[in-house]
Amino acid sequence: MFENFPQSEIKIVAPDGTVRSIERGIVDSKQITIPNRAAVIHAGDEIHRTLPNGIEERFEVIEPTYHNQFHGIPAHFQVKIRRKGTGTPLGKPGGNITFNVSGANARVNFGSHDQSRNVISGDNVFFELRHKIQEELPDTAERSRLLGLVESMEKNRNDRSAYTSAYQSFIGAAANHMTLIAPFIPAITQLLS
Repeated sequence: MFENFPQSEIKIVAPDGTVRSIERGIVDSKQITIPNRAAVIHAGDEIHRTLPNGIEERFEVIEPTYHNQFHGIPAHFQVKIRRKGTGTPLGKPGGNITFNVSGANARVNFGSHDQSRNVISGDNVFFELRHKIQEELPDTAERSRLLGLVESMEKNRNDRSAYTSAYQSFIGAAANHMTLIAPFIPAITQLLS
């Protein structure tokens, strides 16, 4: 019966990226029918299908259901799916993707928008602030002035009155660069108390 329907070659891929099997299946937008009653498929697996143009479609297995033979309908799986997209991220066949990230304020946004905020703290705040200013601002008098004010804050960090004055001067001078210094503000403000 199923041989009368157009079937595609599909790969069933486990969450760890290993291919469980290659099957034939009838693919539509909400489910895939797999006539092989011996197929091994689990919720959380992926199903991959290569289109004639070479692009690989990926689907997440939501609910695989086995149906016994009934009247003239042979035993088969009906697999509820959700489209995951096309292509193969980072050349992997599917499953998990591991990102190794290091460094101050490092982060990864994969298929999402960054809504996070950086906060710098600790003894390296002045070193990191100087580095950020040198890295982001062109070599001008304004950059030199900001670096001098950072040095003044660092030098006076143990004198509350002098530090407050240096802090206020720095914040006023850096007003045009708030997006650059925003991650450092909590740490340098904490030194006021």
